[in-house]
Amino acid sequence: MAKRRRVVSLRVPPTNGPTPDTHVLGRDLPHDGLPLQEIKAHSLEKYRRHNYLASMFANGMKKKWPQRAYIGLYAGAGRARVEGTGEIVETTALSVIRQPFTNYIFVDSDSECIDALERRVEALQTGHAPKFIRGDVNAQIGEIKNALPPYGPGNGLLSFCFVDPFSAKLSFKTIRSLAGYTVDFLILLALGHDVRRNFRTYYHDRSDTRIADLLDCPNWREEYEASGKNIVRFVLEKFGDNMVELGYQPPKPQHYHPVKVGGVLLYFIVFYSKHPVGQAFWDSTLVNVDPQLELQF
Repeated sequence: MAKRRRVVSLRVPPTNGPTPDTHVLGRDLPHDGLPLQEIKAHSLEKYRRHNYLASMFANGMKKKWPQRAYIGLYAGAGRARVEGTGEIVETTALSVIRQPFTNYIFVDSDSECIDALERRVEALQTGHAPKFIRGDVNAQIGEIKNALPPYGPGNGLLSFCFVDPFSAKLSFKTIRSLAGYTVDFLILLALGHDVRRNFRTYYHDRSDTRIADLLDCPNWREEYEASGKNIVRFVLEKFGDNMVELGYQPPKPQHYHPVKVGGVLLYFIVFYSKHPVGQAFWDSTLVNVDPQLELQF
């Protein structure tokens, strides 16, 4: 089960951006009796940045796009308990349900988590009717696409897809399939606590396809050897190059946002958009949401 951290006071965003509570998670929530994920404290930075960006995206685009879909891949249970503090906090799937998206799709392979999320969303009585898909994200791409609302002339569809895996077990073919629509992606790339930590296994075990799948590159070992780069930089840049080939804005170095604990890299959070406005949303998010703060345990 996933893990999270303690919520602390944050800098107030500028008045022309999301309101202060769009990125602050509910804290010390009562236990509702439904299953909880367990998270480490560093996850809260990811959630705050997601909440701010999703709010800016949904509100900024509502007059330009009649339909705005939110796709949560590896959606989780909606609430989590922070390791070390015991606090129960709200996760991204419940936070985003309050934003002005017109459609919601949540996907998770853990049936206990997705069942709990569905019950928590129902309890909010927002009037939305999200689609809940049970199964591996990479195997359910057809069902995910079928769950998107139809669109045509005068009925445009813009989607925001949050990809939040616990490891690097993500197929780029899934991203490519969704990118055929008008979709912006906020993606967690587990390059520290998975790719770098387990690199020797992934490199020497020729039957292992994790990095090959992530990059859609069966010959990644040969490309890596020829690159002269360390494995984190190689995968990060190769993934970015793949996104550019799909028509996304080339990410600048500052757009690869690292999350570290004690100076040790855990993962990167990166936003990919085909339009400069989307990239400007991410720039604002990186500036206006406080970085990871020291916690008192």
